[in-house]
Amino acid sequence: MSDENIIARIRQGDESKLMAIYRAYRNDFIFWAMRHFSCNEEIAKDVFQVAITIFYENIMSGKLSKLSSSVKTYLFAIGKNKLHENQVARERDLKIQQFEQDKIKDGFQLENMEGETSEEKEGMYKMLEKALVELGEPCRSVLEMYYYQDLSIEELATKMDYKSTDSAKTQKYKCLTRLKKIFQESVPGIKNT
Repeated sequence: MSDENIIARIRQGDESKLMAIYRAYRNDFIFWAMRHFSCNEEIAKDVFQVAITIFYENIMSGKLSKLSSSVKTYLFAIGKNKLHENQVARERDLKIQQFEQDKIKDGFQLENMEGETSEEKEGMYKMLEKALVELGEPCRSVLEMYYYQDLSIEELATKMDYKSTDSAKTQKYKCLTRLKKIFQESVPGIKNT
């Protein structure tokens, strides 16, 4: 049966065709996702479920009536987009977590963050981003390269054309001190340890 006939049958309510597609491509997708996106099996299974749901919704809404590729390629493309979104979100969360750990290590922490809601935490991160903008250059670039891009002090010294790693460390410290001051002036409840 052609892909167009399968789509037409699903649109008419034949869920057995959707289940057949689910069974036919599930294991291939899980293996492919784990291999190419370094995700675990649970994430791969969840993403495949989302891809099948989007596939079904696109058929029922009329968004998908004719394929320019195979059903498998279409499903994998949806899954690839979702896996990429998931990967970007994980990397962002890891960067925020690393930045938070580095702030504490460098003596710059938010009081009582555990008790705050995710919206309040997100608001604090937005205020921190605003403080970074206010900080200006070259400090903004120095801190973003070190904390967000995970450049080492050596890489930072090279990229910013400092004479030595000690110069880069000193500049990072001065920039962080200025950022603390800007942030403390704009947000109550910040402590400097």
